[in-house]
Amino acid sequence: MNPNLPLPPVSVLVAARNEEDSILACLQSLAALTYPIDRLDICIGDDGSTDGTAAIVSNFIRDKPHFRCQKITGQLGQARGKANVLAHLARAARGQVFFVTDADVTVPSHWIETMLAAAAPNVGIITGVTVPRADGPWSAMQALDWAYALYVVNRLAAYNIPVTTMGNNMAVTRSAYESTGGYENLPFSITEDYQLFREVLARKYDFRQVYLPDAVAITIAMPTLQTWLQQRKRWTYGALQAQWYLRLLLFLPVVLLPLLGALAWANPSAAGLVWLGFMCVQMWVLSQAARTLQQHKLLRWVWLYPFYHVFGACITLVYYYLPIPTVWKGRRY
Repeated sequence: MNPNLPLPPVSVLVAARNEEDSILACLQSLAALTYPIDRLDICIGDDGSTDGTAAIVSNFIRDKPHFRCQKITGQLGQARGKANVLAHLARAARGQVFFVTDADVTVPSHWIETMLAAAAPNVGIITGVTVPRADGPWSAMQALDWAYALYVVNRLAAYNIPVTTMGNNMAVTRSAYESTGGYENLPFSITEDYQLFREVLARKYDFRQVYLPDAVAITIAMPTLQTWLQQRKRWTYGALQAQWYLRLLLFLPVVLLPLLGALAWANPSAAGLVWLGFMCVQMWVLSQAARTLQQHKLLRWVWLYPFYHVFGACITLVYYYLPIPTVWKGRRY
């Protein structure tokens, strides 16, 4: 973002469905943004909530004219679920840049400025960093998982290798979004963020990934193994559409476990050295990631992450192929 140019008007798009336990914290973080209010348009889409979400939003935004809430009742084109909400909100948005986050996410106060600092004339989509709040070992593993994956995305982005974006922490220019026809004209995908990312890049727009503390959004960790598996199953749909070398990188831990087992049968010492090397590399990367993002409380858990990563990848792949429907926000896909 050129400091000599006027700040662009931006719209923050938030899809909400039955979020009464988390949306107030999200709204409070959006109200604390330091971006000039006269350049800021915050749009919340109530996607058929049956709890107290609508009332919480209505009460909170009553005296905040830069906030708006839209009740989503119809379907636009091929869009469904969150994609449908975002399609509606994008049509009503006033900004030149759309910032997208979720109702269970809190964003840092300098989020908009930090992300816009990565903007350039042909950059169509900018990705930030999201990590779950770490309240214990289970949520810390998820936080490290997100930080690790996005660190790899950032390193690949430095060599202009696109991977994905984050649907709860991204910015897309209006021109790039509209060049795709919007979510209502895109093939439906349960990973709508990755679908948009691919379509924007297909239209020759560039991308950026911002790996900085002021671009870190905090989300809620999956509370149970079942919800965790459902989340991973959704992500795997998108991952299997990625380039072959990215799929290989993603499923390397799945291959590692049987290889280590076979090696341990033939040469236990060699298997131990391979596992130790794998752990050391991952722990080093995680230490770099946690320090870069100033998530220092995660450092105490990095030794445990390699075990979580390998076994988590294996059970995710098994669960993906089980004939179990994906359920997200109370909807089956």
